[in-house]
Amino acid sequence: MDYQIQGAESEEDLRQILTLQDANLRANLDAEARRAHGFVTLRHDLALLREMSGPWRHAIAVSEGAVVAYALVMLEQFRHRLPELEAMFKRLERLSFGGRPIPQLRFYIMGQICVVREHRGRGLVERLYAEHRRRMSPHFDLMITDIDRENPRSLRAHERAGFEVIDEYRGDDGQQWLIVVMDLRRPTAD
Repeated sequence: MDYQIQGAESEEDLRQILTLQDANLRANLDAEARRAHGFVTLRHDLALLREMSGPWRHAIAVSEGAVVAYALVMLEQFRHRLPELEAMFKRLERLSFGGRPIPQLRFYIMGQICVVREHRGRGLVERLYAEHRRRMSPHFDLMITDIDRENPRSLRAHERAGFEVIDEYRGDDGQQWLIVVMDLRRPTAD
């Protein structure tokens, strides 16, 4: 399969992201599907997704004209628009990375990543994160996200892509969350 990795540019790209998100929402999947395939937790709407994109377009993988994977960009300024993330942001205020407090570093949140089931296992997670690194590393030191402890598939994918776990906490939702960081200042292995 041939994939084009690019920034989301059109309303149609954003609508396809939302369709993929909805199909993989934790709330829309049974326990077996969540265990076998992983899941995403947050639901965005079109207006918020468009605003979050701003100058930093969301990374997408396109195959045969359809969005088959995405990795969202979210700046700290959107933290209050997604109250489910407030516990993570409060935690980040107290954490350090590489000997420096995270608030003193230039960071952004990788807002969510998802790949259509039929396209998994083809390196799209790594390619989307390589696109994030390419575009964002001149402007940011760290890319940060959190992963539900009940989503080991996501954790493995993030570790393969170069993220490292720096913290674990219980969220306001009662779930255990792992905060993972990719140091964009560090050269890649390839």
